Amino acid sequence: MKLNWNRELKDVLMTFVAALLSVVALHTFVVPADFSPSGIDGACTILYEITGVNMGWFKILINIPLMVLAWIFLNKKYVLYVMFFTVLDSVGVIILESISFFVFIPTGLTVAEAVGYRLLAAIFSGVMLGVCVGIMLKLGYSSGGVDIIACLVHKWKSHFNVERVISVCAYTIVGISYFVYWDLTSILLSVVQIYVSEWTIAGLLRRERFAIEVKVVTKEPEKIRDEILYKHRHSATIVESKGMYSNEKNYMVVSVMNSRDIPEFMNSMKKHPDTFVYFSDGVRVQGDFHFTHEKIGERIDAYQ
Repeated sequence: MKLNWNRELKDVLMTFVAALLSVVALHTFVVPADFSPSGIDGACTILYEITGVNMGWFKILINIPLMVLAWIFLNKKYVLYVMFFTVLDSVGVIILESISFFVFIPTGLTVAEAVGYRLLAAIFSGVMLGVCVGIMLKLGYSSGGVDIIACLVHKWKSHFNVERVISVCAYTIVGISYFVYWDLTSILLSVVQIYVSEWTIAGLLRRERFAIEVKVVTKEPEKIRDEILYKHRHSATIVESKGMYSNEKNYMVVSVMNSRDIPEFMNSMKKHPDTFVYFSDGVRVQGDFHFTHEKIGERIDAYQ
């Protein structure tokens, strides 16, 4: 496929902005407030607290094996942007510490004053990290770390809920952090930060935690079906239809996805310029879809 250079330049710039937000949030708010954020950032903060080594180095070390696995099993363009974000994020945190960049919490505070500053740090870091993740998701990529783990799990076990995998990893890391800080306030600050971050992401993606109904009007239902089934790992229903104006026969492909799938799905649909795509937020669903790999595994391998 020909590259859209304007689109790529925009994606690179927005990835840089997302990384900058993450760097400032971690250095200025999270580290001096002594709590662990969600995901790989939380693990790196814990390691920083234990060793005193800048968390940027741990971000690089942890992400290297994840990127290798992602390069083998996931979309190459997706991995390249995640690598770009990770390098900017990790190096940025190292640089800010080396130049003694501004931190939000001053020294010499009373206990009560420190709690107030730490709470504000959790809230504002949650907003900044939420905007960071939201930007990457809107571009069709991610900020790496736990997202990579969730994508790999989803690749092997397609019926697993990606957001559930991310949540389990995030809260497991937060639970472990108690045995580092030995401070219940740190745990509560982590929960506040995660909550604020998730609602910020939800606002950017214009949805709550409901499914999204996707409808594709097309004359090539088999190709759209293959994209949905074998690339995005969702089910779909095909309905015969007729254009009211043209009176031509076509098909409507209906599927239900979560918001994290939408950017990549819309990118896939650009390969089918004759299709008409629209989706609705806030669809409540009941039931689940499970691949029977014994029956369609060969077809999945053939598509990939």
